[in-house]
Amino acid sequence: MSAGGGGLDGLVHCIHASRTAAALALTGGGTGAIPLLLRRPGGSRTVLDVAVPYGPKAVAGYLGETPARACSAETAQRLARRAFQRALELRSEASIPVVGLGATAALATDRVRRGENRLHAATFDGARTLALEWRFEATRTNRQVQETAAERAIVSLLADAVGVAPWRVLAGSDLACVGRTIEVEDDELACVRDGLQNWVTAYPDGRRRPGGQIPTALVPGSFNPGHEAHQALWEAARRRFGDPVAYELSITNVDKPPLPTGEVLRRAAQFRGRAGLVLTAAPTFVEKSRLLPGAAFAVGADTARRVVEPMYYGGVEAMRAALQELRCLGARFVVAGRLEDGRFLQLRDLALPPEAEGLFEAIPADELRVDVSSTELRTKRAIGP
Repeated sequence: MSAGGGGLDGLVHCIHASRTAAALALTGGGTGAIPLLLRRPGGSRTVLDVAVPYGPKAVAGYLGETPARACSAETAQRLARRAFQRALELRSEASIPVVGLGATAALATDRVRRGENRLHAATFDGARTLALEWRFEATRTNRQVQETAAERAIVSLLADAVGVAPWRVLAGSDLACVGRTIEVEDDELACVRDGLQNWVTAYPDGRRRPGGQIPTALVPGSFNPGHEAHQALWEAARRRFGDPVAYELSITNVDKPPLPTGEVLRRAAQFRGRAGLVLTAAPTFVEKSRLLPGAAFAVGADTARRVVEPMYYGGVEAMRAALQELRCLGARFVVAGRLEDGRFLQLRDLALPPEAEGLFEAIPADELRVDVSSTELRTKRAIGP
């Protein structure tokens, strides 16, 4: 997803188009970012909480202790982590991804102050801390100029945190960034496995961010390896639903242990520079739709058959309930034929129950037919030339 045009208005619009919600804690300056976010439609979807602990006691109260320095990278990061905890507490549904943003500034003032005019800002998403520092030339900028620049910097950093675009292409040239620190825990997908964040988007440029814009359609798979049939499904979905279409990989499976982080990242690397990939811990389509309501799914006929097979639900009634929930969540399936045991299986060959009416649409074979599978490719790889 890109920021598009429209200046700050366009940037804020893109932030609000994301399903990721945020809590903010700002002190010392840059508080104009708050009305920038709230006076435009969609602010209530994005902003869960705003704190402006301006005085030293207020900052100490918000953090639970007095920071060593009011305006520092450490304090900004601590504010971001506390804001993240607030976001977890305040999100309306556990499926909504959240981030925390903290910022502390020392801007031009009418009193003598030691040190440079500067802004420290940070975001935290449960695994990754992105901390930035900007410094101002006091002789060339006044308070209002610095406030305006700080507001844009904070909004740009939030846009990066929710997956809109990298902060460096958004913040403009009003500020000179002199420091950048990214800290990532050893297992950055642990927050998905334990439900802290329910889905992460891996972008074509290599960024991974919690949540993001809900794709119009998803191509789910294990992608071990990815192949031209997956690409053809992606293109068919894009023709029908428009951008953004993404691939989807669940790091958990009903019958298998969770994928190790290294394996997930290996499979995700196949899509770098090509398309977005949504990483979830949702092995079933009902679970995927709860996380990404309204998204369609592009699948093969063999997968569509499993969607309507009672044995995968524990009985007919459970299957009916699942199909009804999928309908209520706005899910749809576009289905391509699949070569299976020498037979080309198509949607028309499946025995769809009445509850599936309107949920499935066939992709004609003359539009999409690629007779290849990941299993076949793995077998050929193992055998060799």
